[in-house]
Amino acid sequence: MQHLSCDRQNCRRQKISNTREQILDIAETGYRQGGFDGLSFRDIADELGIKSASVHYHFRHKEDLGSAVVQRYAEELLARLGEPDNPAETSGDRLERLINAYKAAYAEGKSSCLCAVLGSVNPHLPPAVQKAIRQFFSRLLLWAEQGKIRNPAQIVSALQGAMILSVATGDAGHLDRVAQDLAGAT
Repeated sequence: MQHLSCDRQNCRRQKISNTREQILDIAETGYRQGGFDGLSFRDIADELGIKSASVHYHFRHKEDLGSAVVQRYAEELLARLGEPDNPAETSGDRLERLINAYKAAYAEGKSSCLCAVLGSVNPHLPPAVQKAIRQFFSRLLLWAEQGKIRNPAQIVSALQGAMILSVATGDAGHLDRVAQDLAGAT
C-alpha cells in the first residue's frame, strides 16, 4: 500500500520546483545584501547542501538567475500593490499601499529594494538583468501613473532613497519620515 502524497514523477516535480524557489530566495537575499557579484552559484549550492551543478540545472548562467530573481521580485511587488485603477479607491489609497510595500520590504530583511541595489550598478550587470531591472521600474511607474499618483518618479525615488538611507544608518526612521511626508502631501 502506497502512503505517498504524490507519485514519483509528481514528487520529483515538486522537489525541482521547491529547489528552484529556494535558489531564487537565496539569490534574492544575497543580491540584496552583497550585490550581484557578491554571490556565486557555489555560495547558493553550499547553503542548500547541493552541488553547484544542481544550481546550473535550474539556471544555466548567472545572468539567467539574476533575471529570474528580478522578474519574480517585480511580480510579487506588483501583486502586493494590486490593481492601480480600482474605482472604489482613491489615489491616496494606492499611494498608501505603495508606501506600505516599501516599509514592509525594509522590515522583512532590513535591506533595500532589490532593484535599487542592482539598479545602482546596472551598467555593470549582464544585459538580461539590466533589461529586467528596467522593466521593473517601468512597470512600477506605470502602475503609479495608472493609479493617478502624482509625480510617480519623484515618489519612487524618495522611497528608494529613504530605504537606502535607513539601511545605511540602521535607522528605519528615515523611511518612516519620508513615507509620512509623502502620505501627507496627497
